[in-house]
Amino acid sequence: LLYKPIDRVTRSTLVLHDLLKHTPTDHPDYPLLQDALRISQNFLSSINEDIDPRRTAVTTPKGEVSLWGG
Repeated sequence: LLYKPIDRVTRSTLVLHDLLKHTPTDHPDYPLLQDALRISQNFLSSINEDIDPRRTAVTTPKGEVSLWGG
């Protein structure tokens, strides 16, 4: 359940990217689509930056394997 909102933003970002590819640059919505894509990409990047330090911070007792690859 926790991944559903992030998954929704990820799918929306992909849709925005495809929509922008098929929108003429002189269309009035083109700059708005660019802004929306930039905002969603920045959001996903910030989420990834928040998650990465947590993955490497996981410690395990000697001899055990971490599920996070840390």
